[in-house]
Amino acid sequence: MASVKRYQIFCHKCRHQFAIFAAICHTVDVARWLKDKADAHDCKAHAEFLAKAREPRPINPLKLSKKS
Repeated sequence: MASVKRYQIFCHKCRHQFAIFAAICHTVDVARWLKDKADAHDCKAHAEFLAKAREPRPINPLKLSKKS
């Protein structure tokens, strides 16, 4: 039985390192599996997520009026 491990994967296209938690069977070639995961990484979706996370959040005027 395989236990869950954390694998660090580096995408060469977008130069991003990300972690994946997986339970891999002992018959699977880990190096090849990591390479397949890096090739399947969606760089566009990751860039959109970072842009959305970094944009400023709007201020709720109702909460602002309660503080004063």
